[in-house]
Amino acid sequence: MQIKIYQENAIEGLLEKAKKLLGYLGEKKLIFKSPTGSGKTIMMAGFLKRLVEDREVRPPLSFIWTAPRQLHIQSREKLEKYFEESRALKCSFFEDLDDRKIGENAILFFNWESINKEDNVYIRDNEQDFNLSSVLKRTKEENREIVLVIDEAHHHATSEISQRLIRDIGPKLTIEVSATPVIASPDEMVNVPLEDVKAEGMIKEAVILNEEFINLVNEGRIETELSTGSEELVIDAALKKREELLKAFQKEKANINPLVLIQLPDRIGQLEDTMKNRVIGILKDKYNISTEKGNNKLAIWLSGEHVNKEEVEKSDNEVEVLIFKQAIALGWDCPRAQILVLFREWHSPIFSIQTMGRIMRMPEPWKGYYENAILNYGYVYTNLSDIE
Repeated sequence: MQIKIYQENAIEGLLEKAKKLLGYLGEKKLIFKSPTGSGKTIMMAGFLKRLVEDREVRPPLSFIWTAPRQLHIQSREKLEKYFEESRALKCSFFEDLDDRKIGENAILFFNWESINKEDNVYIRDNEQDFNLSSVLKRTKEENREIVLVIDEAHHHATSEISQRLIRDIGPKLTIEVSATPVIASPDEMVNVPLEDVKAEGMIKEAVILNEEFINLVNEGRIETELSTGSEELVIDAALKKREELLKAFQKEKANINPLVLIQLPDRIGQLEDTMKNRVIGILKDKYNISTEKGNNKLAIWLSGEHVNKEEVEKSDNEVEVLIFKQAIALGWDCPRAQILVLFREWHSPIFSIQTMGRIMRMPEPWKGYYENAILNYGYVYTNLSDIE
């Protein structure tokens, strides 16, 4: 896919500001704010390549890339693929490090939670003298500066332990990468406007709430006619829209099977099971959508329960509905996801930017927007009574 104009502008902006900050005394902070679906990882890869190839940058650099959950694995795979031809940077996990240090123009990828625990193997002393502190010491002894990239920092970088860990790493430059940044008092910021990403057809034009139902806006909150509806009514509306989208994709000759995401409320114990079982029952009995072998139209992604989740991201995958709680609210790429269903009994009715981002990607961004306008929007269906 050709690099977009806004992506090129962002790469240039990051390079200019990073070079300036690396030239100052002391540790500096740079925020890279860009909407979900804009290609943040690819923009960062392009920027890092130009940074290490720039002859004006002194001294030599080593990099640490941290991300929550398993996102660091996904990021490493993307960057490794990006650097495959140029070999501009080497990507490693902790176990892969050569000579127990981070090499010049090398990136060490870390799961943030794994190093955020004081008793972790990467932190504590050991006989092999192979922990993060000793790795950093050996790296800095070779006169290399550390650049720390904190991916999706809003999720993990604000705690006291995290702040202490950043101080221990002692990076010359910290770069926070997020659609919703949290680092206070940055020295510089690069911002990709949402409008620029939409202008090049990378993400959908907008999200439509409870289409064909009356929605009233009152002092920043939305009251919806669907708030009196049952879970079944909400699912009916979502699956009706899915069929409409499927036919529209077929007319466009696009091999895309639109996906409905159903997010269960964040409840504990029996209440959660009751809601989950009710949703599964509606899908199976009324729509013949289940996890059963030979059907495989339903996927489940809950803590300790992963069913039909493999390859669900593929544009023509047979799964039509995915049930989840919080797992996919962060960093998960599935451009065929286009409809989000939310049910009552949320503690907070605020629509998360991160969760909404899962239905904002265009499934074929190299084509831009489709001729049939309904394919250029995301859709949310909910019976929440009070939406902010």
